[in-house]
Amino acid sequence: MRLTIIDFETANNYPESACSIGFVVFEEGVILHEGIHLIKPAEQFGYFEPFNISIHGITPQDVENALNFEELWPILLPWFRDSILVAHNAMFDMGVLNALIKLYGISKPLVTYLDTVEIARKMWPYLPNHRLNTVCEFLEIELNHHEALSDARGSALILMNAMAQTDDFDIGSFINRLKLKEKAL
Repeated sequence: MRLTIIDFETANNYPESACSIGFVVFEEGVILHEGIHLIKPAEQFGYFEPFNISIHGITPQDVENALNFEELWPILLPWFRDSILVAHNAMFDMGVLNALIKLYGISKPLVTYLDTVEIARKMWPYLPNHRLNTVCEFLEIELNHHEALSDARGSALILMNAMAQTDDFDIGSFINRLKLKEKAL
């Protein structure tokens, strides 16, 4: 089963304002592909809040010549199709993905997703919180927090560490073992 771990960054508080996506694709424990893309937000969502810029460092000038999500979708879709999507705090990333799909009238792929926050809470309940940077620090995973590809890698390695700790590398079995819920996009 293919796993596609994703992370979005946004220009402002609107999910339609995605300005970057990073993703890592695993199959049978092997990285098939990694990618990071800047995204030019749709005009009505394209303003950049200073707070968001301070978090991820992406500015309007950085995305000036980037593809919008509709143009980027054909590049992403082959990696998303027939995958389980994974994200840390998946409600945010899947909310962004759903908002972009709706905004551009794109046909929604039939995929499910998992949340590495849920996995971290089950595996390491004693951590003070289960934010990406906290879990990565605990697991000694290098992280350039809020850089989309680094965050996707961090999420992927959280999942791989959890699978290694349970000695269960079959995603279906791992989901059952931890009583995780695959959610539909």
